[in-house]
Amino acid sequence: MKKYKLLYRCYGMLDAKSIQLLLQSFNIESKAYQESAGVALGLTVGGLGSANIYVKNEDFDDAQRIISLMENGELVLPDIDEDSFENEEVVNFEDEDENQFEDVD
Repeated sequence: MKKYKLLYRCYGMLDAKSIQLLLQSFNIESKAYQESAGVALGLTVGGLGSANIYVKNEDFDDAQRIISLMENGELVLPDIDEDSFENEEVVNFEDEDENQFEDVD
């Protein structure tokens, strides 16, 4: 029996990497593959442009639920205690001395 199962097909590697990060946030390991010709030609639609995301068999059901929640717009972030951010220092780079930054050619 194969170790990984196809979970999702998406448009290109950018979408695939976004979904991989989503799955990773739930501690689900995934692998994304795109046809090499599609990568070389920069395609993001059609058979050559699609990217496939695979997850381990034992994670498939959980991953499928997460994808379903994502597609239905029901995936929500947990409540965040806003008071914990009150003492956070916010850095505004516009106030910084421009001489500190070096442009790269």
